[in-house]
Amino acid sequence: PDLIINPHAFPSRMTIAMLLESIASKGGSLRGKFVDATPFEDALKKDGEGGSESPSLVDELGSMLAAHGFNRYGTEVLYSGVYGTELTC
Repeated sequence: PDLIINPHAFPSRMTIAMLLESIASKGGSLRGKFVDATPFEDALKKDGEGGSESPSLVDELGSMLAAHGFNRYGTEVLYSGVYGTELTC
């Protein structure tokens, strides 16, 4: 599925949680596991795996993406759903 987020949604809410939740949901779907994106918790603790050794949630989520071949910062190229060509900024 395509994900389109209005860029005005982030500054108006002044929250980084939406970005972390987006990355966590992608990592969780790749692993087939529940991921907790609460900023003060280990992402995998409630999964029964005991958490991780990462110093921060961002590092932990990035490692999860990198383990599946994606960019650890969650950046990807956006392609046109109609033409299949790369969209430029």
